[in-house]
Amino acid sequence: MILLVAAALAAEVAPASAALQAALEGELARATVLKLPDAPAPWLVIFDALDGTVHEAGAEDGALYRSQHAPFRNLRVEVRVGDATVDSSNYSGFGEPDGIQSRRLPVEDGQVALRREAWLAADAAYKNAVETLSRKLAGRKGLKEAPPPDYQVLPPLVRPAGPHPGNAWSAPEVDDLARRLSAAASVDGVESAQAEVRDWHGWRLRLDSTGSRVWAATGNVVVRVEAVVRRDDGSEVRDARWWIGRDARSLPDAAAMESEARALATSLLETAAAPTPKPWLGPVIFEGEAAAELFSQLLAPELVGTRPEETAPGSFFAPGATPMARIGRRLLPEGWSAWDDPSTRTGAAGEYEIDHEGVAPRRVDTVVDGVVRDVLMSRLPSKERAASTGHGRALGNDRRGALPGFVRVTAPRMITDAAMRKRAMKLARSVGQEQVLVVRRLTPAAMVQSLEVSVSGEAPMAGLTAPYEACLLQVDGSCVPARNLRFVGVDRRLLRDIVAAAPGAGRIDMLDGPPGPSRYTIGTTGGVPTSWDVPSVLVSEVELDPADGGEPRVLRIGRAGAR
Repeated sequence: MILLVAAALAAEVAPASAALQAALEGELARATVLKLPDAPAPWLVIFDALDGTVHEAGAEDGALYRSQHAPFRNLRVEVRVGDATVDSSNYSGFGEPDGIQSRRLPVEDGQVALRREAWLAADAAYKNAVETLSRKLAGRKGLKEAPPPDYQVLPPLVRPAGPHPGNAWSAPEVDDLARRLSAAASVDGVESAQAEVRDWHGWRLRLDSTGSRVWAATGNVVVRVEAVVRRDDGSEVRDARWWIGRDARSLPDAAAMESEARALATSLLETAAAPTPKPWLGPVIFEGEAAAELFSQLLAPELVGTRPEETAPGSFFAPGATPMARIGRRLLPEGWSAWDDPSTRTGAAGEYEIDHEGVAPRRVDTVVDGVVRDVLMSRLPSKERAASTGHGRALGNDRRGALPGFVRVTAPRMITDAAMRKRAMKLARSVGQEQVLVVRRLTPAAMVQSLEVSVSGEAPMAGLTAPYEACLLQVDGSCVPARNLRFVGVDRRLLRDIVAAAPGAGRIDMLDGPPGPSRYTIGTTGGVPTSWDVPSVLVSEVELDPADGGEPRVLRIGRAGAR
């Protein structure tokens, strides 16, 4: 059996490709002089290339069902027509083409093949940008106030490639880890145990027509294992463990992850055996990983100053619509603070030197004394903030909006875990409860099974993903597993109901997407790395309802029998 010793067996990351840059330089120069009759020429052309290697594997119950190991080259081309004040960007045509095109590039360094793909992407992006600008200008007719500019112009940045700091697992290591983790969680009584492992390491090359030439090392590793137990009433009970980091060295070794996978199966079977859940209304403690996910889901959208895309008149987001984040809004209790600083060098997955727009990140003190005082920005200005804070990142062809990097949240006073539980029990008694709900893990956005759609007049949406692991704290200090609960009507106001804080789990690395529905569709190994360091918290009142139901179990799984 292969031992996962990253330092000894890691595959080296290929050096930055001078041939790739040469090919893109040539096509960038040609793209800047594109011109259709009676149409504007590009004022800005951006080539954003990824060049590296992806190792991916998926396994169920100890057997591989997917194994993909290959070099990966992709080019995102963005062409803008107009000018920095009003251009073809930041406009949603509901499926209509825009000025962004993506093409897979040849993995070999042949100039003709590379330039052909770059040209096809640039040509299509330009033609689409011309159409988009026409629709956008038509939609702005009659506006009493002009929206903010569409781009922040900065001096060009030239940054050559240095040595790559990350290391990659080899293909056999990735396959073996997926097998071992899925096998470790596949015990008698577990309906299925799946493991997903992904290692991506390489380079990002950003060139634009203003003269910027930026190489940046990129990469991350993702390991997730999830197990499912189906009760006789048909309801599913799920739980998962996950590890996310910059490289293989930032993760536990294989033996430690296997131990966690076995513990997952044991804990899941105990949770599945818990009695039918009852509605909960009372105090809730969010511990460790659950607290980090709580702040990620509720706080992050309130810190991002990216304004919504413009749409046609009468649409939900009309030109000039304000972002969700509002400077001056109270988000946290008095004395609480939050700041984002991806420029630190602690090894967190959410740290980086250059964002996807070629801007170095800086610290942003977003929440001071509980109130939003500043927001995270990309190079897309808003009414309140014109300058980028170096947080412009996105997935694939998405526009480069602001995303959190490494967020820290602090409380003015911390108490011990024991003191927080004691206070929670006192709160429970004041509302007629003799127990307290403790949530230890919430479902990450990437692992949500289905999205909710709200129609006016229906019951309130959950507002927060369901607990993976929760228990009811008793007077004697024991905690009885609670299964299949669903939050009811949670929103950012829950954060103002925090009444106590205790030391958290330290830094938690995650994968995330932009605020909105798309962050729930990034996939189990997709997303942009972010990191959170938050305390465990006690919230005075939260409502949860049972979420039982499902397909009846008709197949029983036994280690010695057949399905």
